[in-house]
Amino acid sequence: MELLHNPMFLLLAVILSGHLLGKVKIFSFSLGSSGIVFTGLLAGFAGFSLPGVIQSLGLILFIYSVGQQAGPGFVHSMKRGGLALSIGAMVMIATGLLTALGCKAWFGFSKEITAGLFAGALTSTPGLAVAVELAHDSAAPAAYGVAYTFGVVGVVLVVKLLPRIMRASIGQEEEKLEQEMSSLHPQIEFTHLEVTNPNLCTGPLSQVLPARMAEVTITRVLRAGSDSPELAVAETILNMHDTVRVVGTSEALHQAEIVIGPVVEADLAFNSVLIKKEILLSRPEVAGKTLRALNLSHVFGVQVSRITRNGFDCPAGSNVRLRQGDVLHVVGNPETVENVKKMLGDDVRALFATSVMVLLSGLFCGLAFGALPLYLPGLGIFTLGATGGVLLAGLVFGAVRQVGSVITELPSTANALIRDLGLGLFLAVVGTAAGGTLVPTLREYGMPLFLGGAIMTLAPMLIGVPICSRVLRIPFLRMLGVITGGMTSTPGLAAAASLSDTPYAATAYASVYPIALVGMIMASKIIMLLG
Repeated sequence: MELLHNPMFLLLAVILSGHLLGKVKIFSFSLGSSGIVFTGLLAGFAGFSLPGVIQSLGLILFIYSVGQQAGPGFVHSMKRGGLALSIGAMVMIATGLLTALGCKAWFGFSKEITAGLFAGALTSTPGLAVAVELAHDSAAPAAYGVAYTFGVVGVVLVVKLLPRIMRASIGQEEEKLEQEMSSLHPQIEFTHLEVTNPNLCTGPLSQVLPARMAEVTITRVLRAGSDSPELAVAETILNMHDTVRVVGTSEALHQAEIVIGPVVEADLAFNSVLIKKEILLSRPEVAGKTLRALNLSHVFGVQVSRITRNGFDCPAGSNVRLRQGDVLHVVGNPETVENVKKMLGDDVRALFATSVMVLLSGLFCGLAFGALPLYLPGLGIFTLGATGGVLLAGLVFGAVRQVGSVITELPSTANALIRDLGLGLFLAVVGTAAGGTLVPTLREYGMPLFLGGAIMTLAPMLIGVPICSRVLRIPFLRMLGVITGGMTSTPGLAAAASLSDTPYAATAYASVYPIALVGMIMASKIIMLLG
């Protein structure tokens, strides 16, 4: 037992045992990373404690990683169809905030208890982090621990019951969304056309192709009377009755057929002289440039047939701006393809490299901005604090992605490590600190503590479901993603995934999650400031 008084040993013991507890599943319920709170509560109840500086370090690491994770999708989630999804999530967060303030007035909760219940009911660890930073006591984590269990179970139950309550057919919903996605994101295809337009034979392809064919790419040419195709590059000059392979969407290929000539049956497989290669863009110096600027067909004599980005194939249009992580499908002879490979990088390890200086610079900027005095009419002078400043820095660094040759966005693997490490440090300390006050808190508030947490969990979903389905007209499967994302509930998303194997719920969850993360933090700040 003496060893447990060693802060480092106790810290590791609380985090490791918390992770083990979080992996225990009862049906589909598990605590996940919040298991650290409960092992911390147990350690605190037994009389052990941890230094507060560890909590501060864990807090800024965790909040910065949240900002990095939310940054790239924060602006995107407000565009196009994502706007309706984001509005649905914001309605849920606003409902949760109003419900929390109502419970505070009705049950007589303190602002610390209210913020802790709000964070636990909506399973929001960032919300708890804000409450702990502003409260400087252990009442919020104790309330969080009380409300968290129903916060998880309640969302799972609602998701499981919604299909019956709303009489939704999962099969019909899947089919409806499949048709919608097919019309919005047509698949990249190819066809073979015979050149019958003499206007295309008057000069190189870079000059004779009309503007309306910008969405297609001519990748191969089989000369009339020849048995082997050749690579199509910018300087290629077509002849009448040549056969060309054209790559693009079905609609774009139909336009190409009108311009070039009729569809023909042909085999344009390359011989051993030309090869096809998938090349990963890993060099930050190249990221951000367009295919037109790289001019690969003229400089290297290769053809880019398509680009794979985030698992989806995109047309290789000349104005497409490349990103790190793009996969370019290149055709050319072995020597030229190897040169293109060197220029683009093709190094998976580079995508996972993390600059410690960039990470520390982001944290430094966040803390500095959080301490900067700001003024708002009616509110006077205030500061964003450590969480607000670091969150803003993470959002900006993640959204900007790159400044010159410096990559400001953390790779997903590095960000996940920093997030889990920071979260573990933070939860271990706040859980341990709350352990000594858990029993007095329960004695003081008793059953209203559980009742308030349950109301805060159910109210956002009871309001969010009709708003999403009837007002915003969000399809059922996407609505499941909005509901679970608005509650920041990973177990809820798992329950939604068990209803349908399609990715629609998960995609909607990912779209609203950045908004929900930021919204939870702001709502927790409001609860603490209004108290």
